[in-house]
Amino acid sequence: MHHVLPGKLIVYLNYLHVFCCSSSAVDVSKNSSHTLPCQSRHIYCLKCLQKSMNEYIQSNTAPVCHSTLCDYELSRYDVACLPLEADMIKRLLTCVKSTQRAKCPLCSFYVDFNIMDDLQKHAATCNSENFIPCEYCHCPYNIYQLDDHSRQCRNVPSSQQQQALIDFILPRTKYPLTAQQIRVFIEHRKKTRLPLDPHSIIETLAEFDSAFPLEVPTRVCDICMDTCVYDDIFVFGCEEHHKLCYGCFETSCTTKMNSNEILTCGMCAYELQEGEIKQLRVSADQKKQYLDYQIQKTFNAYAGSTRGVIKCPNQACKWVAEAQNPNDRFQVQCPLCGYEFCSLCNQQYHFRTTCQQIPEITQRWFFWCNTERGNYWQARAQQDASFREQLEDFERQRAANIQRNQELAQRYNELLADENFKAQNCRLCPHCQRVVQRLSGCDSMVCGQNYHGGDQQSGCGQRFQWPQAHPYVPITNTGPQQVANNLAAPEQQKLVVHQGVQCVA
Repeated sequence: MHHVLPGKLIVYLNYLHVFCCSSSAVDVSKNSSHTLPCQSRHIYCLKCLQKSMNEYIQSNTAPVCHSTLCDYELSRYDVACLPLEADMIKRLLTCVKSTQRAKCPLCSFYVDFNIMDDLQKHAATCNSENFIPCEYCHCPYNIYQLDDHSRQCRNVPSSQQQQALIDFILPRTKYPLTAQQIRVFIEHRKKTRLPLDPHSIIETLAEFDSAFPLEVPTRVCDICMDTCVYDDIFVFGCEEHHKLCYGCFETSCTTKMNSNEILTCGMCAYELQEGEIKQLRVSADQKKQYLDYQIQKTFNAYAGSTRGVIKCPNQACKWVAEAQNPNDRFQVQCPLCGYEFCSLCNQQYHFRTTCQQIPEITQRWFFWCNTERGNYWQARAQQDASFREQLEDFERQRAANIQRNQELAQRYNELLADENFKAQNCRLCPHCQRVVQRLSGCDSMVCGQNYHGGDQQSGCGQRFQWPQAHPYVPITNTGPQQVANNLAAPEQQKLVVHQGVQCVA
């Protein structure tokens, strides 16, 4: 049964006393008041609200609910919701000190809302009902995307799964926290066997407001002796595992580069690897400058010795590495430019084929595409009607084949010219069989560089005399060999061998 309130009581409920000028009453149904989101839900009339907020603007202090009676500090979102003029809100926002985020009523996460439009845009795309947490990284995903994500997520390392959870929680806490703080909090929940649900983590952190409940582990920089959190300390791969803050790390690299020294650990002679230099917290251009410098210094160090090196054949790339066995042939992919090549001949890598066979194979491929492919299809079509369709398809693509063959002919002529040049001017290293050329000077040679240094290239680094090098044997332009057309008729071809069973027509 519903009870109807008396008319006078209904009218009384529509009129409430405001927080400041309590002697007057306002009609809450006529938008003549505003309720602040403090714990007591204090009500202001618009006149008192404007007067109070103007005092904070004049004094340039953080706005609170009431200067003496309620110390609730307004967030940027709270200020944006005030029924004041836009210019006054803009000036008041500059006084806000609170970093508290507003809570979305739909997804229950805390999001940065500076103006009402931000809330409306978020609410338009927020649909928490169709989101389910992943069983591996615990991040919520749309129900239609969860299966695809789970298949990928189950195969990534646990550290990446946890990092995904940290990245998800980081912008959704009530107060901004660091990634290191969230990582420490997650590890604590793992040890205490508490759930890793993002909502549970965020709500637990919200209970402590802006204070973090746990102690964040720190380390001391070995150079400046400042205490830094783990994420702000870099540990080198040297035997002593020296620890430097990223500021000292950058200063050490800059100092050594200005002194024309190879980049090393700031505390010892350990040479920095590519992956360590990439950890520097500098701009992409500056990081590339460090990498190029280290590569060049490393290459110069190799060039001064007899060790074998592999250099990227891309002229615009400076990558170089020491070859454990310079005589081995293997596929190399440059980590800087991505160029793939053979470790011996610098050409595109060739599986199950020696470097010396590549020119001959290139020649045979040109002959096949230029003339022998058509001859083959014609011969097969005469003997087997089932091949006529392939022949007709080949004839339909004749124009495209002609253009392709012209390009092949150009490359083939370049190959012949290159072969003739190497036959007249080059020889083979007696140690690794790489093609070497003596430009001038005496007969003393070093594979991969000039004998007295400079002009560094890929090579085994071994010394030898020019007369000891074997001559380079080029391919010969013999012309295409005719393809035998005496192919067996289809009815005469053997099909499947069946021992102990007679053929039945």
